Amino acid sequence: MEFRVEELAPCRKKVTVTVPAEAVREEFDSQYREVNKQIVMPGFRPGKAPRRLLESRFGDKIAEEVKQKIVETAYEKLIEDKKIAPLRRPTVDVEKSAVAVDKPFEFGFEVLTRPEFALPAWKEREVKVPPVDVSEKEIDATLEHLLVSEGTLVPTEEAGSDDLVALAYDVFEGDTKLHAIEDAYYRMGRGVLDGIVAEGLDRALKGAKAGAKARVEGRTAPDDPRAAIAGKTVTLAVEVREVKKFQPAVVDADFLKRHDYDDEAEMRKELRRRVLRKKERERDRLAEDRLVDGLVDATKVPLPAEVVDSAVEGWQARRRVEAQAEGVEEDAIAKELAASTEDVRKQVEHDLRRHFVLDRIAEEEKVEISEGELLGAVEQIARDAGRAAGEVAAEFQQDPSRIAELRSYLRHQKAREALRRAARLVEEQPAPEAKAGKAPAKGEKSEKADKPEKPKKGK
Repeated sequence: MEFRVEELAPCRKKVTVTVPAEAVREEFDSQYREVNKQIVMPGFRPGKAPRRLLESRFGDKIAEEVKQKIVETAYEKLIEDKKIAPLRRPTVDVEKSAVAVDKPFEFGFEVLTRPEFALPAWKEREVKVPPVDVSEKEIDATLEHLLVSEGTLVPTEEAGSDDLVALAYDVFEGDTKLHAIEDAYYRMGRGVLDGIVAEGLDRALKGAKAGAKARVEGRTAPDDPRAAIAGKTVTLAVEVREVKKFQPAVVDADFLKRHDYDDEAEMRKELRRRVLRKKERERDRLAEDRLVDGLVDATKVPLPAEVVDSAVEGWQARRRVEAQAEGVEEDAIAKELAASTEDVRKQVEHDLRRHFVLDRIAEEEKVEISEGELLGAVEQIARDAGRAAGEVAAEFQQDPSRIAELRSYLRHQKAREALRRAARLVEEQPAPEAKAGKAPAKGEKSEKADKPEKPKKGK
């Protein structure tokens, strides 16, 4: 099998494949043997029908099968031999190409390929990151969050920010009641009641006590499962039944014992470690973002216009659906999309370049994602969404493209980590504070300016 690859444009190649007559003959023989096994011809034992009889009855169909098999084999060999790296599977039209048993078979197709580019040296790159330290104020805030998370709901007189309001509500369109609920809960500050967007609800309920009533405007999504109210602008008539507030837990002997702390000092030490780990992870993500963006900016990656156009169109389609669900008028949607197209295109191009740069690093590092890692990622997605792992796994199995996207994401995460570990992290130094009433003399250096930046090897 012979291949001729011509470059038509960046990321677009024309491939011409020539299959020798001997290989064509072998494929015909294979197809006829298979048909002979499966078809029972009158007057002949299974598998013993004459070839000429099979040719007269199934010749055209077998010729098509031979063509498709040859095309499939050629495409796989092209990729295996790394002659091309396709971005998407090409459409190969061989309808007008005739194939004969004793003749070579030639066909051609155009294919969109991955960009070819020179990746700059990416190891030992320097990146500035903020210093990581933990203040007593941050420990206090972490403790406060912990106490609130373990708090309880207690009755209160009137609704305030973040309180929980038990209420009943009716949904009206004009004077027609469409829906009613007797036992709903609304968390102040959310602006959404049972899936109904009600931006004025917080103002109406602020300071409200049990028995208070209010009417506010609301809107529902087009795909709301309650058909009677789906995709409508409605009026909500609410009646407050009860108001509760969160009462944080307190640090006492029971609290310390529950968390296995000997005393408050040990608790604060552990909270410090917790905050430090979080800030270190944030620093690492920031370092990776800066390293990747810097590498992308330093790399010339040619992009096929049709891939960029397709990504922009996909974004516009998603934004149109979101805007329609929000009740935005069509003219306003069109203006928004027109105004944002250029910015979206720039972002899409940057994201595509980043994708290809991270792909290259993953290739150089021979990054592989195991089935166990994929399963772990799916389970984490399920936990984050509060869903059963089996249910989410089944959705991924039904859509192979989602598995491919997840595998690519995990490979890129490992590539980012490799980039960071190979980098030199330099802590940013805070600007020196000017001393009141005294400026440095000419030629005089401040004490901080004499100190060099301290490099840290990436973790």
